Amino acid sequence: MPQSASGRAKRGIQAGICIFLLALAACARFPDAPTTGGVRRIAVEVQVAGRIRPDYHYFVLFNLSNDPTGQAGPVPVVAPPWGNGFAAGAFTHFMRFDSLQPAGGYALYRVQPNTNLSVFQYLGAPRFSEPITAESNRLRFEIDLTQFIPNPVDAAQMQFIQLNIIATDRLPLDPNDPTRKVVDALGDPNLGVSQYLNLRIDQNRIVRNADTNLEPRGDVPDPDLDIVDWRVEVRAL
Repeated sequence: MPQSASGRAKRGIQAGICIFLLALAACARFPDAPTTGGVRRIAVEVQVAGRIRPDYHYFVLFNLSNDPTGQAGPVPVVAPPWGNGFAAGAFTHFMRFDSLQPAGGYALYRVQPNTNLSVFQYLGAPRFSEPITAESNRLRFEIDLTQFIPNPVDAAQMQFIQLNIIATDRLPLDPNDPTRKVVDALGDPNLGVSQYLNLRIDQNRIVRNADTNLEPRGDVPDPDLDIVDWRVEVRAL
């Protein structure tokens, strides 16, 4: 039976709607591999010459400065007065691994402002962390930038951070404590106490020790504190 003019018009409208919806769905697909923008995930690996000892203390420190020049960053404390016992310079957050932390040993902290780097707020566990066994020689964890900056819009504005890795056998707090401590951090002691990494994080990237030669092998006598390799990956969520 032949269709009326109104029936043909109705079918044409329905077909047009279907074509529009298909085109809209195609345009709404997310890119397969975004390279800029969005909130970032940061994955960090740290390897020592010996093994990771939970009775020692390992830190990855972050300075969320957004300063492209990296004028200030975290450096290790190596002599009295000890301050907080592990780091000085400039840092806003850190990951700590040792037996004093909650289950798993990994814990994230924020430095409370105007406390002379001495008061810290516990933020929780990393998004992912690699379990440590008696034979482990590396730490590996992943964090989302929103764990440090909860507002995703504000987090997406962060472009530059400074990062350092510190391994030490003890955390002295008494400014008159004369006992030597063993500490390793990024950098060659022959060139300076510490050379933190100035890292751009608004683009997907991987930075390795082999790319920078920032950390030499054998610069501290204890292999369980001797940082010999590291890797930092930044990627969009």
